[in-house]
This record gives sequence, structure tokens and C-alpha cells, in this order.
Amino acid sequence: MRMLQSLKLTVYQAAKKTGYFAAVANSGWRRNRLVILCYHGMALDDEARWNPGLYMTAGLLRARLETLRRSGCSILPLGEAVERLHRGDLPARSVVLTFDDGFFDFYREAAPVLREYQAPATVYVSSYYSLLERPVFDPMLAYLLWKGAGRTLDWPEALGDPLSLASSGNQAKAWRRISKFASEAGYSGREKDALLGELAGRLAIDYGDLNSRRILQLMNPGELRIVAAQGFDLQLHTHRHRMPQEKDLFVKEIEDNRRALAMDGVDKGVFRHFSYPSGIYYAETGEWLRQCGILSATTCERGLASQSSDPYCLPRFSDSMNVHDIVFEGWVSGVDSRSGNANLRPIV
Repeated sequence: MRMLQSLKLTVYQAAKKTGYFAAVANSGWRRNRLVILCYHGMALDDEARWNPGLYMTAGLLRARLETLRRSGCSILPLGEAVERLHRGDLPARSVVLTFDDGFFDFYREAAPVLREYQAPATVYVSSYYSLLERPVFDPMLAYLLWKGAGRTLDWPEALGDPLSLASSGNQAKAWRRISKFASEAGYSGREKDALLGELAGRLAIDYGDLNSRRILQLMNPGELRIVAAQGFDLQLHTHRHRMPQEKDLFVKEIEDNRRALAMDGVDKGVFRHFSYPSGIYYAETGEWLRQCGILSATTCERGLASQSSDPYCLPRFSDSMNVHDIVFEGWVSGVDSRSGNANLRPIV
């Protein structure tokens, strides 16, 4: 695998040096396509070491924006980009920036960098934990178990037998057992948070310190109002970050999400774009979204959007610490998609 990754880097470097990247970026083919970049978390502390596939540092985000500027990319607001994509009048090298979930780290780390570069961005907000103002249970559970690596967790009520957390496999096993325990107990968000606090105590981790620094918390309503006032576009990501297969429950997720995001004096109808939580969607969801007044939906599938793309299945490219600089340049130019390598994994 390492050899294949090294070979791909060599090919990319040669393609860039010979002008192939620039030729594709300046082609009519690329002009008729939209790169939608997907981001999740910005590291406030060690999150990029914990999960480099989802997190990046503010320094790397700044470097990405420099690459977009140097490459002459047109960074468009999502709504405008979707309209122009389907009208067929995109500007050269069009790019959209999207951030999933609405974590506090967007407010603290990403927003200042984006404002510095005058780069518009859409934040798809999952709103339940925004209102709860506590860490999101699933990722915080995984993060605490990672931080407890090397310890043995003895917690018979939630875990069963004691389990060493020395390996990532055992951390995943502990995550599944504790998550199942909380689900079967029917715990509320507050009760799950108390469970996280107990876990942190058993692992000698200062949970109060993590909370004071807002690690793995979403922006609260006040912070969402601030980033909206700064010009960032807030859009829908379901209320509870889940994708029910029953239409009534799915529509409730959308309406609860809209209601939670509606600011003072803001019409809920402005929330007309959507991102599928965890990239999950079904054959019926496009029609359900249309009936809810949604104009577009983005997936986690890799690719460039074209005029023929289904507006409810728009592909994106997920950027993170795991993506090599030249692979990022390849996607922005259109080389990776055009060469048929859209399903290759990011290179470390």
C-alpha cells in the first residue's frame, strides 16, 4: 500500500511539473464542474492526532486557502454555486467550502481564517447538541477511550469484563459496549453526558477541562448567530444527526433542524440545503427533501459535480490531515476525477 501511495505521489508530481494539472484546471471540462470540499473538525488540541481523517489544524486550512488562491479558484457560496452549476455558467475553477456538524472549533479556528481570506463557507449544523451545549456523545466517547490508551478500563456495569485500552481494536470494542449500554438504558443527552463524565473519571481524564475548552461541542445558538452575522451560510444536517428510513420521522428531523436553527426574525425557509449525516441516504430521500423545499443535498461520495448531477446526490471531496498537498491540488484542478481515480483513498 505504501508503495502504491508513493507511486501515486510520483505520478502526480510529474503531472504537475509537465503542466497537466494546469491544462485540466483551465479546460472547458473543468469549467463545467464544481468541486465541493468537505471539512469536519478543526483541532483545538490533539484531535488531529486522534482522528486525522476528520480533523485538521488551522495552519493546514490556511495552506489550503493559499493553494486555492494561487490556483485562481473561484470560491462561491453554496447556493449560488448550485444555481450556476445547473444553469451552466460557472466561473473558472469553481469551488465550494462546506463544514459538517457545526462544531465549536469552526467558530474558534476556521471562521477567523476564512474571514482573513474572504472565503464564503456553508456550515451544515446538526442542532440537538447545539441546544444541549454538552459534548457530542459518540465522538467524545471514542476520544476519551483514545486518551485512555494504555489503561485497563474496569467498569462492569457499562463494559462487562475489564478491557485493556492499549490497542485501537480494544478501544473500538469498548466504544461499542458502552454505546450499547447507553442505548439500551434509554439515556437522555444529559444522562449520556454524565456517563462520559464517569468514564473520564475512571480513566483519570479531566472532563471539566475538556468541557471548559469546548472540545467536541457544537456551536451554541449565540455562536451560530455570530457566524451567521459574519456572513457564513448555516444549513441543514438533521436535528439528531440521524437518517430515519421512515418518511414521517425523516421529515421531523428536517423540521426540528429548521426550527432549532431559526434565528430571531429569520424565516425558516432560508434553510434549503442539506448534507446527509455520515453520508447515509436512500433512494427515496431525494424526493422527500424536494417535498420539504430543499434545493440540494451533498453526500460523502467522491467526485466533481456537473450539470447532469442529481442535485440531491452532489459529490464532495473530504479534506483532512490525511490528504497530501499534491492530492488536494489534483482534486481542485480536476485531475483526480478526470483520470478516473475518484475512489482512491487519501494519501498519508
